[in-house]
Amino acid sequence: MKLALSGACAPDWPLEDELAGAAAAGYDAVELWLPKVWAVLERSGPDAVAAALRRRRLTAAALAPIPDATFRDRTGLEAVTAAVHGAAALARVFGAPYVLIQPGERPDGADERDAFREARHTLGRLALAVERYDVGLAIAPLGYAWASIRTVREAGDIIEAVGRKSLGLAVDTFHMHLAGSRPEDVDHLRARWVWLLRLADAPAGDVEGLRESHRLPPGEGVIPLGDIVGRIRALGVPDAVAVAACSLAGGLGDAAAWVKRLREQTAAVLRTPAPAGRRSA
Repeated sequence: MKLALSGACAPDWPLEDELAGAAAAGYDAVELWLPKVWAVLERSGPDAVAAALRRRRLTAAALAPIPDATFRDRTGLEAVTAAVHGAAALARVFGAPYVLIQPGERPDGADERDAFREARHTLGRLALAVERYDVGLAIAPLGYAWASIRTVREAGDIIEAVGRKSLGLAVDTFHMHLAGSRPEDVDHLRARWVWLLRLADAPAGDVEGLRESHRLPPGEGVIPLGDIVGRIRALGVPDAVAVAACSLAGGLGDAAAWVKRLREQTAAVLRTPAPAGRRSA
């Protein structure tokens, strides 16, 4: 299992510095954040990113995210499809096995059945699109009240309905917390669906005001990470565990020490033993 650093919550941290920090801190991989990648591509092209990964002896765990994928009009769906094609082509160049995709907003008047039908149609189409690049499309549910796919159970139902091996799941503990999910919800997943675990903690209090910048290092908040990780491990070890470098302590000047601390705390949580007697195909 690879331990990956995600620079999603540090948008001002240059990609090259992020890769250097990840390598120095002992990470195996990085979750490449597409807004940063696009900026580098404009200057240097994809080969420069691939070379930087090799130079740092890092692999690409995933590319993220493709946002607002569901409930788009015809023009919006064409734009999302083009973005998926572009990201999948890059993932193949970088050796990343997955592209993460996020749901859009559920419109007024649409219920859970509407959201399910929309996701099954759109994500099924997009999963078919990535297959030509030999990469997968991982659903990343968003726990916000407005999102059309909020929970891992909803995502699992969609994956099962679509029925394509190219569609999987990124389990994000922070968004599980926002959605009010319980660790037991992991038990409803199949091992082959869970490709990536995105690990973060959250502060106590009302979840409605929480945003990505409120992510805490593993073990510093109220999410029962040990229970979630234990249940994930009972399913089977995912390909990678990614931790987001949010709220860089001391600013970018202290980034290297911060990501090393994130790695150490993540490794401690990952040592949680799997509960006995629970295995899934």
